[in-house]
Amino acid sequence: MSDHTPNDGTTGHEWDGIRELTNKPPKWWALGFYAGLTFVTCYYIIYPSTPMNNKVQEVVNGVTGMEVFVHGHTKGIMGIISDNPYYQGEEWTQAEIDVLVAKGHNELTIKAGDLKYQDGWTAINEMRDNVADIEAVRATSMAKLDSMSVDEIIADDDMLAFAMGRSRVLFGDSCAACHSSGGQGNLNETHPGNSFPNLTDDDWLFGGWSEKIVETITDGREASMPAKGGNDDLTAANVSELADFVVALSTGDAELDNDGMLTKGESFLPANALFQETCSACHGANAQGSMANYDFDGGAVNLTDGIWRFGGSLATITETITQGRTGKMPSFAGKLDATSIKILAVRVHQLGGGMAEEPMEPEEIEEDMMDETTAETSMDEAV
Repeated sequence: MSDHTPNDGTTGHEWDGIRELTNKPPKWWALGFYAGLTFVTCYYIIYPSTPMNNKVQEVVNGVTGMEVFVHGHTKGIMGIISDNPYYQGEEWTQAEIDVLVAKGHNELTIKAGDLKYQDGWTAINEMRDNVADIEAVRATSMAKLDSMSVDEIIADDDMLAFAMGRSRVLFGDSCAACHSSGGQGNLNETHPGNSFPNLTDDDWLFGGWSEKIVETITDGREASMPAKGGNDDLTAANVSELADFVVALSTGDAELDNDGMLTKGESFLPANALFQETCSACHGANAQGSMANYDFDGGAVNLTDGIWRFGGSLATITETITQGRTGKMPSFAGKLDATSIKILAVRVHQLGGGMAEEPMEPEEIEEDMMDETTAETSMDEAV
């Protein structure tokens, strides 16, 4: 018996009681299908699409520096009517290849004369062209910024706005991982070693004026507090006594003058004796840290202001004294150029706690006052 389609609107096929109908799909579905097919066809013709694998090579991307595979493909109409004026035809030189090899890219298949980028239009090439256009507009401001100091940039409203705009991505890429996107740092009381300094306050370990911030970003910083302050003779009872004293200093229940004498909290006399013997060499006799004692290279923290890098609970302070702490900020000298470091310094200075200038020691202030008095006397005599 030959197959035939019955006249009941089905194909005659049935599976478990389910019949296959001959109804046409809804018109909206058919229109959507053909519109999609038309779109895909046009896209296929206009844009790069079909891989051809006619020249597969592993190259180093000129923007990211990472090794990628480049495949040949159809160029599409966009590849014929549009080009990438900033990158088209740019070739690798042997000197550039030698630099990459020196950095450890030993598996390179590129050779001098190979194109760095794919010819014609691609989304990446369009992005590069747009970036190049933007940089061309910024070039005048960048040239001006290159010639200015951080303080000069801060004093110029237009250049300050430009530098702050440029710094947003730089800070996000280079600093936010540790200091958070807003520079507020990270106090991790559960794992104190994973804490990082707050850049938005006026509490500095090495100094917050412009030249010092540039120095910090360029060279990095490394500070270390040895276990038990380097005094191996401290007992657990001594450590507990010191921890209680440090808490009292931070809350104002104990106070020290610049000579290390207790002016408040007489009950802490034995603890202060331990402090002066073990801790004052770094934190100062007054426990106010390096900055307050005009040491801009030591990095010892102020124990009296209630601002903590690793946490201020009694348990954390006890752990800090017992085990010591190490803090390290990497150098960015080999990662960022001088202008980028300058831009970052402007942003850090403007986050809230930047210092106007390097603090003067009392002796220097007295000398300046004496010089001013002498100058005034000379003017009076001249009159």
